[in-house]
Amino acid sequence: MAFTLRQLQYFIAVAEQGTVSGAAQALSISQSSVTEAVKELETDLGVSLFERHPRGLTITHDGHQFLRHATNILAS
Repeated sequence: MAFTLRQLQYFIAVAEQGTVSGAAQALSISQSSVTEAVKELETDLGVSLFERHPRGLTITHDGHQFLRHATNILAS
């Protein structure tokens, strides 16, 4: 399980914004960069962090648990 600080930042932004487009706008980067980083993070962790919907994302139970850890890591 290897992930980057960038992936954590993007994941937290998506969790806060509720959409990839909102996270991309908040981070001033492309949507594809956010999507790729979150998908790689999910693959590395072996869990789905979000449920995808036509109009956004809903964070999963595993996503909520990881969000606490990701926030603590970035705060350190």
